[in-house]
Amino acid sequence: MNKNLTSNGDLKLFPLLMCGGALFSMHFGASSMVWPMNWGKESGSSVWPAFAGAFITSLLLVVITYIALAKGDGTYNKITKRIVGTKFGNFYTCVTILILGPFYAIPRMSAASWDSIVQAFGLDPNNKVLLVAFTVVFYVITYFFLMNPGKAMDRISSILFPVLLIIVVAVVGKGILNPIAEPVAKTYEGSAFAYGFTNGYATAEILCGLIFGVVIFNTLKNKGIGESRMTANMIRVGIVGIAMLSCTHLAHMIIGAKTGGTLDLEYTALYTAVAASLYGKVGGYLFAGALFLAALTTAIGMTSGCAEFFVDTTEEKYNYKQFSIVILVLSIIFGSLGLTNILSILGPILDGIYPAAIVLVIYYAFMPRALSSRPLYACKWGMYTAFAFGMLDMAWKYLVKFELDPAGICGLYLKLPLANVSLAWIPWTIVAFVAGWCVYKGAGETASA
Repeated sequence: MNKNLTSNGDLKLFPLLMCGGALFSMHFGASSMVWPMNWGKESGSSVWPAFAGAFITSLLLVVITYIALAKGDGTYNKITKRIVGTKFGNFYTCVTILILGPFYAIPRMSAASWDSIVQAFGLDPNNKVLLVAFTVVFYVITYFFLMNPGKAMDRISSILFPVLLIIVVAVVGKGILNPIAEPVAKTYEGSAFAYGFTNGYATAEILCGLIFGVVIFNTLKNKGIGESRMTANMIRVGIVGIAMLSCTHLAHMIIGAKTGGTLDLEYTALYTAVAASLYGKVGGYLFAGALFLAALTTAIGMTSGCAEFFVDTTEEKYNYKQFSIVILVLSIIFGSLGLTNILSILGPILDGIYPAAIVLVIYYAFMPRALSSRPLYACKWGMYTAFAFGMLDMAWKYLVKFELDPAGICGLYLKLPLANVSLAWIPWTIVAFVAGWCVYKGAGETASA
């Protein structure tokens, strides 16, 4: 009998916790470690409604993502093409994979880790030779963990997760018990809930979940989980991992809120300063070590998932290791640009592609008879609309960024309901879904996977 499984074919408690811990580690990453503390600092006394908003987009919807993958009975590419067809499906999934892969999210991991090391050890931030050398070493280590796709999560859970957990608990525990100051009023205008909701996009957790799904599947298959129990165990692992992530998000937001306006810093600089105030110089080293491990685990998960995606979409013309090497080489190139340049150039693109992914996930998780033709047709309208408004929001952000406003287009966009909080896509997507449902004239047969 398989030592990892119960009599009914499910993971036993300890393997479940370790798989959940590995999933937490992959999601934790540089962004989910650093961003929440910044949200808490900016939200101050409004930290709870801000957490409620962030909880939906960066945590709850991630669990729903794993439910959607399980219920949709397919990979990210397959469940997307089932709704919007092969051409747009391949286009959309390839764009999201490239953004989450070598063009943005994976390079962001090494770049964020380098920033923390520079601050903690007082290195020259303008030394490009050290940056490139560190980036190469970072992705060589990443490749070591990727050599066997079925064991990527095992290596994370047995080697990286325990060390990461100890460091994070040390920082979070003392930060809550010994706050720096009392919270002050939020520093931004508008709803704290909307702030948390839209800032939750920055972690890209839904898109990560859509990619990590294949990593979980391979791990569970490697542990002996049968096809009949795969769905239930994917959901169980997802719930355990995201429950851990919810605890760290909340704790970091509370710590950030209790800086009380005393630290005029952001992201890695803010976290470094908080860690240093809690543990002195050692705190900076602790943070640099924790962020390195967090970034490494996410880079491993993303690279593994992206490589599996391209193996699937090219129908195995190239193998997993070949795609992993190409992704890591590109990540070295883009990671060498530095964190500021990566965020500045590509950040708005992430906001643009996110709404359609939210529609995809919610549809498969909650729509009864989701594989039937009529709801699939209605969701196609919804996904197209969400994508179009995501692109509008992206264009608006780039225009604002470069202080451009041709023909007053920015003002016109802001007249749309919820446009000022980047949620204009929601009402129009609902309208499009209902319209698609109403005009459908097919026979309602079940769609093929």
